[in-house]
Amino acid sequence: MSLATRWSQLRLLLAILTLCLVLAACGGQPDAEAEDADAAPAPEAAEAADDGMAMGTYINDPNSGRDFNLADFEAEYGVTLDEFNESPMMAEMVAAGSLPPVDERVPTNPVVLIPLEEIGTYGGNLHWVEYTIDYDHYIRHLNETNLLQLRPQKGVARYKWMGGEITPGVYEAWSKNDDSTVFEFTLRDGLKWSDGAAVTTEDIRFYIEDVLRNEEVTPNEPSWLQYRGQPTVFEVLDGRSVRFTFAEPNGFYLPQMVNWAWSSHLRPAHYFKEYHKDYTDIADLMPLMEKDEYVEEGDWGRWFAGIQTNITGGSYSRRTPDFRNTPVLQPYAWDSEPQQGEFIMSRNPYYYKVDPAGNQLPYIDTISRALVTDLEVENLKIIAGETDIQGQFIRLSDYPMFSQNQEAGNYHLMALPAWQDQLLIFPFNFDPADPVLGEIIRDKRFRQALSLAVDRDEVKKSIFLDFGVPSAFAPVAGSAWYKDEFRDAYAQYDVDAANALLDEMGLEWDENNEYRLRSDGERLILPIDYYDVTPPATPGGELIREFWVEIGVDTKVEQVNGQFYWQKRGANETVGTIWWANGLSPADAVFVSSFLMTPSWWTWYNAQGADGTEPQIPEAVELVELFWELQTATTDEEQVRLGIEIFENHKENVWNIGTVASAPQPFVYNQGLGNVSVAEEREYYHISLMELSEQFYWK
Repeated sequence: MSLATRWSQLRLLLAILTLCLVLAACGGQPDAEAEDADAAPAPEAAEAADDGMAMGTYINDPNSGRDFNLADFEAEYGVTLDEFNESPMMAEMVAAGSLPPVDERVPTNPVVLIPLEEIGTYGGNLHWVEYTIDYDHYIRHLNETNLLQLRPQKGVARYKWMGGEITPGVYEAWSKNDDSTVFEFTLRDGLKWSDGAAVTTEDIRFYIEDVLRNEEVTPNEPSWLQYRGQPTVFEVLDGRSVRFTFAEPNGFYLPQMVNWAWSSHLRPAHYFKEYHKDYTDIADLMPLMEKDEYVEEGDWGRWFAGIQTNITGGSYSRRTPDFRNTPVLQPYAWDSEPQQGEFIMSRNPYYYKVDPAGNQLPYIDTISRALVTDLEVENLKIIAGETDIQGQFIRLSDYPMFSQNQEAGNYHLMALPAWQDQLLIFPFNFDPADPVLGEIIRDKRFRQALSLAVDRDEVKKSIFLDFGVPSAFAPVAGSAWYKDEFRDAYAQYDVDAANALLDEMGLEWDENNEYRLRSDGERLILPIDYYDVTPPATPGGELIREFWVEIGVDTKVEQVNGQFYWQKRGANETVGTIWWANGLSPADAVFVSSFLMTPSWWTWYNAQGADGTEPQIPEAVELVELFWELQTATTDEEQVRLGIEIFENHKENVWNIGTVASAPQPFVYNQGLGNVSVAEEREYYHISLMELSEQFYWK
């Protein structure tokens, strides 16, 4: 059965469920309309540079959603784009003399983004809610700019980029040699930081040589600068071009850049040199350092490391308040923090993308987030119409409730494919502080038993409304690495077989035959700490406890807030957790090809063996080494072969407990928001849609 057919069935099923809810509701919904205080202002239409580019032209355009360099766009469409338009918000600043004209702000070679549906209009604010105080899972998609971009397509996302089409980003051009050891990149001609300063290769050189290769600031260089244990050669070719030379083939380097924010290669040198002791006297920096409680000159490296991180992605709000005005390249730059956990960002006057009519993007002037306490409050905000866009964390099981309240809440609802191939998985810390528990977890029979004790049909039915495919932690059907045997490995529900494996391990029952005992005679307790990073975490945790208690494993499931979870994980105080599978491809180094939730192993992986603890399990070392070999592969055939070997390794070792694959996920957006709805027909992942936020607009 095709995914499109399943999607149609889903909408029919949910419509029936919604009807049932409406019939069951006494008196239906209140007549009062949702509060309209946060409604976007009526935007002013952007003037088209070419009358032939009419509203609605692009919905059937095969290039819809794609980025072009200017010359490539002009060649593709047979037009000349030499005049640019701007938001009235920017025009007012130009008129006041506080900003140069748009023609001086847009790069010589802008990116032309083809809208999903139509040319938009300027103005308004895009608002969402989030319940992690020091991280935001929306801004890393709604306000991100990568070195290279990934064309939006069905089945491809930034976290599962293998096989995707690369398009221009901050770099307008790129090349490599045949064996993937030499790479050259060219910065966009005329690109500017959000404060108007020119972006040049000095920004790259400064970051690589004065930050990443400065031991005071960065004690351990990123692995791509110490690739396979050998230093990467970096060269500045001219004011816009650089070269990287690796000692061994690096087949992943170019394609993975679609998941690399610009901050992976650059820092605004003109800004940060003011705080770098190689360019500014340390005596002048000490008052700033002391303000942040760094009182010794020798603390400079740690202080500088702190102020130059978290410039992009979901961690932006963690930045020291005095440095949130750092020049950036994203569509939106920092504006204000009304209260802790909330923020407003305003359009970047120098953003480098335009639409086919020459309108500088983004269309929407500001974006804002409000902090809520938990998922239930987020749901209340959604149905009350107090948010404009939500797609992270919300549960499929809440779809009927969202559907019932669409009109009252003034929003539309879509069922999009979840970019996470599995929304509910159970990873482990294989080197926990408790040595006895660590020995148990490292025995693959224990993990095999846990997997066999999971009733995946029940998970599918109770959590995913009977959608999805019961599966081990394995590639999804249609991928180059898929095999039925990977999907089915220890995925059948068989309590007897699970108990037999635990018996074989010597994990005896207590005298009441209720729980298993450890080798030291203590009750076998498996702690599972989690926060709501994935929508089904809480109901999934409740189910998993029931399943594993049946085989004598006393599973203690505890929900904590996100900040506390990462503190515990960093201190090696976690054992098991609940997460999602980013993308079940061998390129995923978080869960597929390495061990994020095992801090000592994760350090060893990132340091390529120079630090941390080498895994005590030979098969775990083999898995990581397969990944390192995969990185050097330069042909599709070689990458597929190694990818299959990686999942062969997973088949017997059950490094993570998978549950259900290919489930859909709700996506909610304001009824007035344009250039969104076609994503459902095209079966885009919701993060791929949010990464096109520059072309969202208010109708």
